[in-house]
Amino acid sequence: MKKLLTLLLLAPALAWANPIDDACPQFALRGAPVSPQPAGTTQYLCKQNYAIHYRYDTKTAEYVLEHITLASITGPAKRKDDFRPDPAIPAQYQSKLADYAGYPFDRGHLAPGADNTQNDAIMSESFFLSNMVPQVPNHNRGIWKQLETAVRNWVLEGKDIYVVSGTIYQPGYQTIGANKVGIPTHMWKVIVDRKGQKSIAFLFPNAPLPVADLPKYATSVAEIERVTGINFMPQLTLEQQRLETQVPNLAEWSSLK
Repeated sequence: MKKLLTLLLLAPALAWANPIDDACPQFALRGAPVSPQPAGTTQYLCKQNYAIHYRYDTKTAEYVLEHITLASITGPAKRKDDFRPDPAIPAQYQSKLADYAGYPFDRGHLAPGADNTQNDAIMSESFFLSNMVPQVPNHNRGIWKQLETAVRNWVLEGKDIYVVSGTIYQPGYQTIGANKVGIPTHMWKVIVDRKGQKSIAFLFPNAPLPVADLPKYATSVAEIERVTGINFMPQLTLEQQRLETQVPNLAEWSSLK
């Protein structure tokens, strides 16, 4: 993996072409993540406050990018729960509200509503179904919510936080609804504090988990790269790769002590 990564970093810059880098680079740190998904099977989307790499096969995002700022978490907009299909996605690849009906899964945010409070339009965009995955309720409302809250606390403390949140679909994953929306087997977050030059990541099964176990799921960015095949910060120099490979020091992330 390391040898391959080194070879890729020496490749021409054009090899890292990603529509997010051109259309909404403000959400990515050191370049938008490079996905292993086959060309023509996915779609890149820029919203006002986040960016998406959307998979046509699972009808969910592979990942969502955010740069979480003080303005984005302290604005006046309130949650309105206006869940709806994303019109930017071709109809045959959209997930629909009916797909979730009758199934024991939450419409779980990847970019949470509480990160999108600047105004009502931005808050509303966070409820596109392209930003949702079928999530086990105890997971969505428990350990995942606790991590989202911790991230916002780090922003309030003055950290400059970039987040990538995403999904893993192991072979044999299940689906819901007529459009066969994939139920992720695992979910993850990659979190980087640009100011502090620190990173931490989390990898969870999409299952009921004790909230108190949150620190147990902390890992490195490099480990998420290993299990997903995604290159998260492709423009890092060889000297900067410590940002991905460092083992997180939980004492440096106050909400996880």
